Amino acid sequence: MGLYNILVKPIVRRMDIESASKIALRYFEFIERVPLGRLISRWIHNNRPVGLQREVFGLAFYNPVGLGAGLDIHGELYNDLNGLGFSYVEIGPMGAEGIRRALRRVQRDPQNDILAVCINQDYSTAFTLGYDFFDFFVIDLTGNPNTELLDPLLDTRMAEDDYKPIIVKLPKNISSSEIEEILDFSLLNGIDGIEARNIGQVRQIASYTRGYLPIIANTHIESPSQAAEALEAGASLVAVRNGLVREGPQFVAGILKYLLNLRKNERNNPKPDRVATEC
Repeated sequence: MGLYNILVKPIVRRMDIESASKIALRYFEFIERVPLGRLISRWIHNNRPVGLQREVFGLAFYNPVGLGAGLDIHGELYNDLNGLGFSYVEIGPMGAEGIRRALRRVQRDPQNDILAVCINQDYSTAFTLGYDFFDFFVIDLTGNPNTELLDPLLDTRMAEDDYKPIIVKLPKNISSSEIEEILDFSLLNGIDGIEARNIGQVRQIASYTRGYLPIIANTHIESPSQAAEALEAGASLVAVRNGLVREGPQFVAGILKYLLNLRKNERNNPKPDRVATEC
């Protein structure tokens, strides 16, 4: 039994997720200070299992499981959290001032793997400040589900030499027709993907766009089977936070093992092809 299970899990089990996340983050900060802690963590929590690699948004992900925004809000521990088995880490949400503070850390401690940032205010300024330092950008429309705020970001990207993916994060409570409006805008204007907030949104996006827009499922995943369900519904990646906070560092490894077993079962028990029969 690990230290997390002994020291943290009994405390965070009954707390709301925001309070629990703060306590979990302090634990991971403590582990960071252990000599060789980061190296040991990356060795224990392998994020490169053979068979789960995929390319999404033009980026090569070692596996489909990432850390969603809301834990490393200020960009303090992205490399240490990445060492828990994630293929990418999404810091934030933040605005321009948060980006400025995070960049001081990023320049001192460049990311080991894919690093994303979630922007929820000061969109244009924050996007411009962070453009050279992050691998992709998640634009959170929760506070303002208006696609017009995306236009300056798309214009800024056109002026840059390097192409950085822009992902739109949907509000939790949004109607199907509003989702379709955002999807239409995204398909017509070069948005690279959508971050969905529940499994219903995942299915709607996959059906409506016919797979043309990759999906990150940020759907409060708390078990390996929920991660698999989101991928089966049409997601290309899953973003977890709740499960990590509630269950501890072994949570990501559990998902990866579960997904690998599913792939093994599919290879060993392929679905029979449909055979046409005469009536």
